[in-house]
Amino acid sequence: MRLTGERLRLSRNGKHSNPWRILIYIILIAGGVLLLQLEKVGQVQPLFLPAPGPTRSAQSYAGEGEVHFSAGDLEKAIGAYKLAASIEPDNVDLWYKLARIQTYSSDLLTTLEARRTRLAEARESIERAIEVDPENTTAYAIRALVYDWSATAELKDSIWVGDVVRIQAVIDEGGGLTARIIELADSAELGESMTEQETMYIFSGVVEDISQDAWRVNGRTVIRNSQTLIRDPNRREEFLTEAEASATQAQRLDPNNNLALAFYAEVLVDMQKFAQALDLSQRAAEVVDQAGDQYEYSMDIYRVYGTVLENHGYYLRAIEEYQKAERLSPNLTFLSLSIGANFRRLRDVGRALEYFDKAAQINHQLGIMDPTPYLAIGKTYQQQGEFFIAAINIERALAIDPGNPDIYGRLGIAYFQARNWESAMAILKCAVRGCTVEESRESLCRFVYRSDDLECEEGQKFDQGVRGLELGSNSLEYYYTYGSVLAAYNGHEDYPNVCSEAEDVFDELMAQYGDDPIVSAIVIEGRAICASPGSTPDLLSTPTPFPDESS
Repeated sequence: MRLTGERLRLSRNGKHSNPWRILIYIILIAGGVLLLQLEKVGQVQPLFLPAPGPTRSAQSYAGEGEVHFSAGDLEKAIGAYKLAASIEPDNVDLWYKLARIQTYSSDLLTTLEARRTRLAEARESIERAIEVDPENTTAYAIRALVYDWSATAELKDSIWVGDVVRIQAVIDEGGGLTARIIELADSAELGESMTEQETMYIFSGVVEDISQDAWRVNGRTVIRNSQTLIRDPNRREEFLTEAEASATQAQRLDPNNNLALAFYAEVLVDMQKFAQALDLSQRAAEVVDQAGDQYEYSMDIYRVYGTVLENHGYYLRAIEEYQKAERLSPNLTFLSLSIGANFRRLRDVGRALEYFDKAAQINHQLGIMDPTPYLAIGKTYQQQGEFFIAAINIERALAIDPGNPDIYGRLGIAYFQARNWESAMAILKCAVRGCTVEESRESLCRFVYRSDDLECEEGQKFDQGVRGLELGSNSLEYYYTYGSVLAAYNGHEDYPNVCSEAEDVFDELMAQYGDDPIVSAIVIEGRAICASPGSTPDLLSTPTPFPDESS
């Protein structure tokens, strides 16, 4: 390199760099880095993304719920209103309308446990409505409906998982607890320690699990045997009190609230105050007649008036009011079922079956799997003495709801009435004692799908066992019929030890219903058959069922 002593030139033109331009470049670079970081954490969106679509409003979902309700699809209506309420949780209208539909939908559920669960959901919804607006008269009117229907579901003589119970038990030789008395308790008793009174140990707790032979209460396993007395829990009076208070509050807030007047009449029916109920429901219906069908809750008011008339035994007039309600809401199957039930009481079998079939057709069109219409059809044929056709319809109901022990019980009674003893014994066993998955599949294949293959494809789709019903007013007929048919097979070579099982059933019946003359007579007859070696089913007389006019 040759050194000349001249200054080194780095620029072609000899101009200096602009410092402001450099500063702008630095700012742009830093801004770009910052945007990239913000995009990564989701605080900014990339350019050229499609514009977001419109978000559905609560009223849009509520409108959808009304459409489903009008169509008779109450489950979809409930789903739509739940979405609406989740968007506008402070909208009182959404909560009380949801509670109303939940309450009506409970009438289409086939087990009392399912109805009680749905009504508990309705109570949660209506309490939310009252919380949002404590002065809303319509919310209180519908609260009367919710609690009144909750009261009617408390006719079940059973205790459920989640209930608080008080247990009186003794310690057996192995150190286990054997219950002598199990009864519903107040939640205030929780936390109390176990006490000892003579040979009895007493404690309270929450029921965690219930099986045929043992209960789990607050971590303790309590053995239940035929001597255990289940004292029937019944919140009926509590719920009726709440219903009456709600109707009264609704009228206090608005003396002209016609819906509250009607629902108060329905409460009074369940309180056995028939004359007052008839007066109030008639007044409410007359107001609707004068106002026309534009009133939002006209269907409810005509339905209540029909209910009150039905409870007075005015079946023809009840049908007329139900039909008014049905003209306003033609796809609500519980209205069709109520009309059919009243025609059946009038011995108009043809019209009864017409309305029951209408309910079945509505469900078919909507794709709703509801066994209720088929159970109503089956019961109608049973009352006519046509037990074979009755059984076919109940079998169809069982195909829709194969895990329902009550339907097994109804089918078992139909088989028994048809003198099909062997089938009755197998089916009633599932109703009373429950069935394993394998036993249930075999029953479905044999009785519902009439297949010689007890592992038929249709039956294999069912993947759960059947839990037997607790002994109570709703299952009593299944128990004494099962005990009777077991006794009838005493001495049969294919059914050894049937009398041992029959005696267990008889013990339970006598422990809880020993004072009932019908039950005690059935037990005495069954025990006599078991005491007679070589008995045959022909010796068995048909037990006398308790009257039941429900659908």
